[in-house]
Amino acid sequence: MFADAVRRPGRLMASLLIVAACAACASPAHASAQVFVDPGFVDTACAGGSGTVISPPQSWLAGAAFVVTRMLPGGTTLVVASAGYPSSSFAEAYAFTSDCEPDRAFGSNGVERLAFGGHAFYIAAAVPAAGGGILLAGGTAKGWLVARLDASGSPNPTFGSGGWTVVPWPGSASAIAVTPSGDIVLGGSEGGGCCIQEWVGELNAGGGIVTEFGSGGRASVPVYRDDSGITRVWVEPDGDIFALTSGGNMGCWGVSVSALTSSGSKVPSFQSNFNAAMRRVSPSGVFAGDVVVRSTGFLVAGTEQSTCVGTPGGNAKPQGRVAAFAFNGKLDPGFAADGVAGFSAPMAESVWALPRNNGGFVLAAAPPVFETNPHAKAELLFFDLSANGGVDHAFGNRGVAALQLPFFSQSYPASAVPIALATNGAVSSLVTSTANGKALRLILLNC
Repeated sequence: MFADAVRRPGRLMASLLIVAACAACASPAHASAQVFVDPGFVDTACAGGSGTVISPPQSWLAGAAFVVTRMLPGGTTLVVASAGYPSSSFAEAYAFTSDCEPDRAFGSNGVERLAFGGHAFYIAAAVPAAGGGILLAGGTAKGWLVARLDASGSPNPTFGSGGWTVVPWPGSASAIAVTPSGDIVLGGSEGGGCCIQEWVGELNAGGGIVTEFGSGGRASVPVYRDDSGITRVWVEPDGDIFALTSGGNMGCWGVSVSALTSSGSKVPSFQSNFNAAMRRVSPSGVFAGDVVVRSTGFLVAGTEQSTCVGTPGGNAKPQGRVAAFAFNGKLDPGFAADGVAGFSAPMAESVWALPRNNGGFVLAAAPPVFETNPHAKAELLFFDLSANGGVDHAFGNRGVAALQLPFFSQSYPASAVPIALATNGAVSSLVTSTANGKALRLILLNC
């Protein structure tokens, strides 16, 4: 399962967020005043298809807020909202049943207010914890912040100090994963612009630093782009840890994957192999993408073009790309044409790869704001791809479907229009702004 908050905490914070959608979701022919009109697509069990309103503090939505979601085992939808900048001394976690009713077993009638001893903080990532419950990661003035909640929403008193732990590392955490043994892997960064540092760190299941990992519990990973950040971490079956770094500015976007052993050492030759392979996937290096994790390696999927987006007089030629990588960072020659599949797609930023239970995945792409009519409604583009990287041209309009967001306009400033998506491979949820922009709305989707 995958979930995302704002893609680059501290750099692309937002007041509105879209969380989770899926392939057979929409087509251009169905754009209207409603989000979706396809019969059978919107789950009518969720308030007849109209969804339910979530009302975090209005001040958060008016400024910069983090919103994180997870489809938990059993079908519960978790939504965690917190103030981004300036951060607040509390966050709110909401849990909804599969019919969009508040989960009365969670918090107080489905809502748990989270407080960290009066300190300001924010939550940027969430993942189910080993043995049940939920792990949250984010930041506070004291360092990287991690919390563990029980299924009831209460902080687990056996974790850290009263359910919370602060790791005294500079910056904050932006990604989280759990190892098979229950240890916690974190990705985080400090700084901005040209001067960013990024790390992967490890905690034990109780919230203590695994000091044997890297140097004092964390290991640095290469930074190749200004304004970048770790957007995903995962653990492969052999114990190696991988981190996806995404970022860039002025339309010069790029991605990189770093690999560490279970002890935090760099995997020999991985980085040179991966960098060489990416030069084939995207010769210019202008690429926005995400990963699909597999038992034999991983896919990097996204869109690329020959010049930085928006370069005057540039020869863009945007294309979609899917590349299969082995654990050693080399392309898998058995995938598509020597490891790389291409398809017709416009350049986008950001991009999400949403795994499906059938082995394929859905690529969701958000066109750059400055490439669209500034007064147009925002939209997402969806591509349905097979396990081998082939596009289903019967899907949508010749292989692409557009999801229009009538409550969300591209005329908002760029810092207010990030999008995040998540899926469990079978069920999806959508969180978007209400019409007046003063609350969020949750809608469940049959995909």
